[in-house]
Amino acid sequence: MADQGANKESSENKGNKEKESLIKVEAGENVEVIKGEFKGSKAEVIAVYTNSIAVELDKKLSDGSKARTVLHHTEFK
Repeated sequence: MADQGANKESSENKGNKEKESLIKVEAGENVEVIKGEFKGSKAEVIAVYTNSIAVELDKKLSDGSKARTVLHHTEFK
């Protein structure tokens, strides 16, 4: 019985660690892309996920809308 309780606590602690975000920005903030296809671009954060963010870039597409992409936490600052 004691082993089951310890396993339950251990799995709960792992769940809490997984929920901690590596991202320290919030929606609406501006970031700079430091890696990848859009390196050097400025972008506005749309959504924050565990290890990545969705952004709207300062570059416009041929139809006049702004480009959007998802960046891994190592690709921006």
